[in-house]
Amino acid sequence: MQRTPSASTSPPHPLPHSQSPIESGLPFSFGNPVPLSTRSSVMLWAASAIAFALLLAVPRWLPDQWGGALAALLFVGVQWAGLRWAVGPAWVALFRRPRWRDVALGLAAVPLVIGLPALVAAYGLGMSHLSANASIDAVADLSPAQLVGRFALVAVQLLGEELVTILPLLATVALLHRAGMPARWAVALAWTVTALVFGALHLPTYQWHLGQALLVIGAARLALTAVFIYTRNLWASTIAHIANDWTVMAFVLASTRTIA
Repeated sequence: MQRTPSASTSPPHPLPHSQSPIESGLPFSFGNPVPLSTRSSVMLWAASAIAFALLLAVPRWLPDQWGGALAALLFVGVQWAGLRWAVGPAWVALFRRPRWRDVALGLAAVPLVIGLPALVAAYGLGMSHLSANASIDAVADLSPAQLVGRFALVAVQLLGEELVTILPLLATVALLHRAGMPARWAVALAWTVTALVFGALHLPTYQWHLGQALLVIGAARLALTAVFIYTRNLWASTIAHIANDWTVMAFVLASTRTIA
């Protein structure tokens, strides 16, 4: 006589693992829509490093406005190529069309992106000890036509700056999670590490002022990356970044023209 399984008998097959909101929403790091292998993760880091090296080198080879434009385009293009190589056609998951909510959140984040590093600068370093950003101050001497070109070029470069943080972020999360780290801890650690790396990339911009680059610029990067983590949309953090830098540039321009 065959025994009938009781109601308490466990199912013959385990239930599928249910992903947390972070795992299901963050692209690539947790296998959605495609996983990042160790090789692909290293490739993303390498693409960002090569792209940043070209951003610095090309204007030295071509010291005119065309050199700056080419450098910005390569900064974005090399990183896109690295992503395309790493994940194939699934690269579009990082560039999905923004919704109005993403645009609104990106713009709403600008006060935080400006205010958080300002607090760090004021109470952590002292405003009198900060170095100026020569590229932003230079807008005061540009003609109207040159200003249009500069604002457009900045927008392209800032898309590259989002990629130079977000691609290593996704790669690092994938590596840490594959090594056994829980998803939330992997995201938190990668978020912090990539913010510090982003700050370090700005050392030449701020005359190698270590505290300003790592703490002030790093704080701004934490806020920008938070926009991406919350929305899962690269365009949202890019909008926040562009709006932030354009606001600072417009303020510098307005203040110098008023004084003149």
